[in-house]
Amino acid sequence: MYVRKRGQFWHYEFFVNGKRYSGSFNGKDGSSIAGDKKEARELAFKERRKVLDGTYRDGAEREELKRFSAFVDKVFLPFARENHSSSDHDEFRCEMLKEHFNDKGFDEITVMTVVRFINQRLDSETVRKRVLEDGSAVSCKRSPTTVNKEVTLLSSIFRMAMREKVATSNPCDELPKSVRGKIPARRKRSRRLSSEEEKALFGKGLVGRREHLRPVSEVALCTGMRKGELFRLRRQDLNFGHVTFTRVIKGEVWEVRPGWLLIEESKNGRPRVIPMSRRVRDILRRLCEDVTTGEYVFRSIRTGERINDIKKGFVSACGLAGISNLTFHDLRHTWSSRAAEMGVPEHVRRDILGHSPNSMTGDYTHASPEEMERAMELVASYDGRGFSGLGKISAKRKAAADPQSAAAS
Repeated sequence: MYVRKRGQFWHYEFFVNGKRYSGSFNGKDGSSIAGDKKEARELAFKERRKVLDGTYRDGAEREELKRFSAFVDKVFLPFARENHSSSDHDEFRCEMLKEHFNDKGFDEITVMTVVRFINQRLDSETVRKRVLEDGSAVSCKRSPTTVNKEVTLLSSIFRMAMREKVATSNPCDELPKSVRGKIPARRKRSRRLSSEEEKALFGKGLVGRREHLRPVSEVALCTGMRKGELFRLRRQDLNFGHVTFTRVIKGEVWEVRPGWLLIEESKNGRPRVIPMSRRVRDILRRLCEDVTTGEYVFRSIRTGERINDIKKGFVSACGLAGISNLTFHDLRHTWSSRAAEMGVPEHVRRDILGHSPNSMTGDYTHASPEEMERAMELVASYDGRGFSGLGKISAKRKAAADPQSAAAS
């Protein structure tokens, strides 16, 4: 490797595996400007490290990556597939962004270009129809929250392009407040299922043609699990036995105690284990004993494979039960609300629901297995009478919850 000064700027040249690499530190295309020979050598070593790491961009490639679509395909999406837990969402949103911005260069996408994009997306209709309470489907305008997610992704692409020195600014950072106000991050819901609605849902809604949705809805209500976590639940994730089993996930060992289940893939990227109440254990055991049940606990009655979504069926069931404005995810809200109402401490609810701590104290506070088991039994037996307290479970109650485990112990 050598560096030398030609005129005003320092130039470098080196070879890796017989291939020559050269350039100059002239401040163009986001490159640095070397002040002296020592600094030029340090910068040249950094360029060589980029070659060894596979992140070096020569002149022709750098020019190509200044095009939005090329950068998304060659840099952003490969990174997302390897490092993002929800890369599927990145994939289909990137396709839409590429289609909209076509083959524009990063320098051609201005603040007003993004403003027009936002307004067009807000005026467009979704492919998915909105299901009314009577079961009919109607077209609807795209949600502002959805557009917010698309703009957030666009901003992430620009930030990465700036780090790679193929973009000089991020127009998403300069959006006017009036435009930002059109696309709020999300509207927090405060909906929960009441005791009366629960009776109506399971007594009038989840019956007949929709009875196959009853088990997954009941387990969601009694565990607070997310929809995707339930749909991905496999028979091998459930421990109905009397011996703890272990599972290695990404090099980390997870223990699944008797009467517990493993959630291998969660929203925050970390697995977790939670106890099953007697009510949940009975439901899941019946499903697993069914000869038609395959690898996944909850299967589609049409395909026999794992369920992908139940939105239409669940909304229809709510309509039959006379329940409005209730989503499947609200069952998770209901579990947490009932747990709080019955005196379950926040750190226990957090560990069961799979939320991340929001403080250093939270990082150091963990629920014990016994606390989690008591919380699950409390919420499963919720009757709407309020505070119960998280006291110890007596031997009599424990035996009633699981006679087989009590006999074995």
